[in-house]
Amino acid sequence: MAATAESAFEAAQEHHARALQSLAVADFEAAFREYRKVLTLMNGKHPATQYYLGSCQLDFGDYLSGVENISAALADEPENFDASARQRLASGRAGLLMQCSEGYACVGVSGKGEEEKEREETNAEGAAKAAHVFSDCAARPLVAVWDDVFSPHELTLLDDAASSLGKYLSEEPEVSTLWFQAGQSPANVIEASISRLHALVADAASRGGMNAEEGAHWVGCEYWVRTQTNRRGVATHYDMDVGAKRRGVVLLPAMSSIIYLGSGSGGSDGVSSVEVAELTPGPTVVLSQRPALDPMLRPGEVAHMPAVPSAGEFVWPRRGRYAVFAGDLHHGVMPTDDDGHRTTVLINWWWASNTSNTSSASLPRPPGCIKAPKEEHRDGMLVNNIPMPPLVVPEVVEDCSGLVHGDGARSQVDVEKRLPCHSRLGFLPAKAALPVPRCGRPLA
Repeated sequence: MAATAESAFEAAQEHHARALQSLAVADFEAAFREYRKVLTLMNGKHPATQYYLGSCQLDFGDYLSGVENISAALADEPENFDASARQRLASGRAGLLMQCSEGYACVGVSGKGEEEKEREETNAEGAAKAAHVFSDCAARPLVAVWDDVFSPHELTLLDDAASSLGKYLSEEPEVSTLWFQAGQSPANVIEASISRLHALVADAASRGGMNAEEGAHWVGCEYWVRTQTNRRGVATHYDMDVGAKRRGVVLLPAMSSIIYLGSGSGGSDGVSSVEVAELTPGPTVVLSQRPALDPMLRPGEVAHMPAVPSAGEFVWPRRGRYAVFAGDLHHGVMPTDDDGHRTTVLINWWWASNTSNTSSASLPRPPGCIKAPKEEHRDGMLVNNIPMPPLVVPEVVEDCSGLVHGDGARSQVDVEKRLPCHSRLGFLPAKAALPVPRCGRPLA
């Protein structure tokens, strides 16, 4: 690589790293420019740079461009890329399937391939079964949602803790999550909140059909902080212990949960422009799929059961909202065309039933999961004993290939004909905890 191109590549990497910290649109655009400058200087052919450009585009949430660039790079020099590059491409393709964009009908990936045609046919079959699936979905919800779990002052404390721990995790490359043992003294405000949230998680487990006694035997919680652009989303996945997966073992938590902290939608500068009580873009989607072992897959990998989800539930972020669902459900975050960013605290609950003994070997463990460092100043820890907040009553969407039925949480009729927007996920019988949005945005 020539000296000028090498200098541009280094500048691109610096802008990319800065963008991942700031989440500012301007920083991502600066990285794009520098990567493209390298390609121009190299006469348009440099697979490594094209891969990094595509990776940066995926980090920003431009899934269409990111997938095209990474695909081209791997096709040109497959021998120079390892399994992590192919995994990055797979993740990008998964995000592209979930992309929630008004322009979807115009920006399909170079026409419809056989895979997409097959997906559409499968989705059509699923929509035909909507009435039957809907009754099952209504009888046993996939997600439980509560609002106003924390006071404004407590949310500020959680903001500070999330910022501190997010930075700590970003500086510890071998550490993915933090561990809070049941019964131990909390090291920070997030751990202090877990005692309060335990009652809600046990309630959600009971509503989901789990033995109510199991919730009383929780062993501990694995938690981490995620801050990212609304454009990026999160590809659908199962919450597995990462360390165990690397060893070829599938370990799943009993329950998964999300604290939504903010900060919502933004303008071109990525700065939040919504009030704290408003709904924000980028819903969490929980699908009616669970992992299934397949001897054809590599150890640690799983198939989906059923292969195509028959139902899903969507939860739109709102500051102070708490969502809980079974730890073995397939889920992700819908990417949107919004330039804002979001911060969430993810908490996975691990527990043992009274009929089995859970050993430390079947729980997350170091080096991937460690205890959090104790905060020096922990004044104003959360109060545990508060009344349980009311459960959010979901809006029911009976048939996503037709009209939305019911007047929703804000008394709006016929709010959207498709759910969610023009996503390639297809049309699922679903329950949304909030009004169905247009293109990932909540209705006003």
